[in-house]
Amino acid sequence: MYIKVFANISKFVVDMVLGWCYIYYDRRGTTVVTTAIVATTVVTIPEGDRFMAEISSDVIRGYNDIIILYLLLSRPSYGYEISKEIRTLSEDKYIIKETTLYSAFTRMEKNGFIESFVDEDLAGGKKRTYYRLTEAGKEHYRAKCEEWKLTKEVIEKFIADEGAIV
Repeated sequence: MYIKVFANISKFVVDMVLGWCYIYYDRRGTTVVTTAIVATTVVTIPEGDRFMAEISSDVIRGYNDIIILYLLLSRPSYGYEISKEIRTLSEDKYIIKETTLYSAFTRMEKNGFIESFVDEDLAGGKKRTYYRLTEAGKEHYRAKCEEWKLTKEVIEKFIADEGAIV
């Protein structure tokens, strides 16, 4: 994927589909011209003069279960609250899409890892679907944590130090 950005901006999000994008900004960060043929979601945030790429949805997709199950370890919760917690705990580096979140709920409930129940919000009288962790969900969480530790150990062997990249 090729992204070319001119001038400093505070934050931008580009949904990619095929692979290249030119974005021109004026000094205030206002988009002047955007040309794109697009393939995956890219989020970049400037870090000094460098742009730091954030976590791609393709990379993190396999870990949505572990993230959601972690948030359900201490108490039941509902979709919007879980989405906000993910964004907060990741310091805005990962913003889960609503469709991704609810697909994960459906899949994990079907597999017996979580169960849903409806509760009325006392303040607004609004019915809300909550999710809670099951014993099978706790076991799945433990297994996914072990899988992550192994994955991290392997991938770290292929991460070069900054000075090693020429």
